[in-house]
Amino acid sequence: MLFTVIGTLSHELGHITMAELLGNDAKLFYGSMTSAPEGYWEDEDVIAFQKFFEDNREKLEANPTERKKLLEPYFKPIEEKYPRNPSRSILITIGGPLQTILTSIIGLFMLYFRKSKHKSEFKVLDWLGVFLALFILREVFNGVQGLLVEVFGKVEFYAGDEFGISKYLGWNIWALPSIMMIIGTAVSLYVIFKVIPIRYRFSFILAGLVGGLSGFAIWFGYLGPILLPVKI
Repeated sequence: MLFTVIGTLSHELGHITMAELLGNDAKLFYGSMTSAPEGYWEDEDVIAFQKFFEDNREKLEANPTERKKLLEPYFKPIEEKYPRNPSRSILITIGGPLQTILTSIIGLFMLYFRKSKHKSEFKVLDWLGVFLALFILREVFNGVQGLLVEVFGKVEFYAGDEFGISKYLGWNIWALPSIMMIIGTAVSLYVIFKVIPIRYRFSFILAGLVGGLSGFAIWFGYLGPILLPVKI
């Protein structure tokens, strides 16, 4: 449960780190982040836009068509002052998956140097290596979630990081998500069925499913919006 939350927030911190390196001001929300050029959040037009949105959030979220019409007078001057920079935006997008991948690689190195594969008893650092290596499960989750949205959803494009990167590169939007899902599946199967001792395997899989799903539900459905702000 805890690592579900840690994985989510550290992924967003990957985006934020890249944004800050590029000179943007970034904000963390409970399940996402946003960034903008320096001075953006103090701009009077931005403040007016945020106040209007917060005061009318339920109405705006309930009616997407009306939302666009109502927000345009507020958002248009902001877009003129702060035009989008696609190359900067894609670098910030890459920061999240990059953090996830690097964390997984660190976990695999820990398992390798501790020779965890050959142990019958696991210590704290072995388990830490397992959890870090399995951060790559996020890539599997994203691919499955994108597939479900594609089949059952009513949106034309799933806005996951890997899908956005594929689109920016001019690839089929499923190219990068599919590659990362395959890599994530391979790494996860290796760690679970080759590294974790067989005596712990079933309980780990069961606890992972229950803890991961309940951690996701508790954080996104209840705790997250209380502890961190909701994105505008």
